[in-house]
Amino acid sequence: MIRAACAAFLLVGAAVPAAALDCPLDQAVYTPLDADDDWSAPDGVANSWEITHPRKDGASSDRPWVIRLTENRQKLTAVFGIADPPGFSATHVFMLVPPGSPESGKDGNKDGKKRKGFDATTAPSALLYYFGDDLKRVDPPGEGMPKAPPLLQLPGLSKAFWNWKRDGRRFVPPDGLWKLTGCRD
Repeated sequence: MIRAACAAFLLVGAAVPAAALDCPLDQAVYTPLDADDDWSAPDGVANSWEITHPRKDGASSDRPWVIRLTENRQKLTAVFGIADPPGFSATHVFMLVPPGSPESGKDGNKDGKKRKGFDATTAPSALLYYFGDDLKRVDPPGEGMPKAPPLLQLPGLSKAFWNWKRDGRRFVPPDGLWKLTGCRD
């Protein structure tokens, strides 16, 4: 009887989400919940992915921040703008700076120059969803710097990178949910 009660308590405790971090979006750090589908890692090697939302300075985007997707083990970063069209279209991300570019450590293409060999119309893009702890969709307001939602998802971005170009396959982020795991200054 005691074992059954303990097992029930553990099951209920596992289903309750951890308390969300109270963090502004521009300081939030997201990591993948399940990186098993990381196609760019050799067998037996785990890459270390994270998503941050630095404030942007003039990059073409509908939000005052961009999405920086970083693979820490290889030190590769891609920067995405955010399109949030009014009406019935979904929010999505579009690549501003490809992984491995000298500008990838910055918040976007501030100089306005076209990058050699980079075609934004064929570059990886994906839908962007933010979720609360209850897995209901939330949309951070476009003004100011909102509180970071606990979860985000970029469905299809992994496949978009895989299909983009062969030499880009060192950088294929995992699909699935990303969880708010830290807050940086």
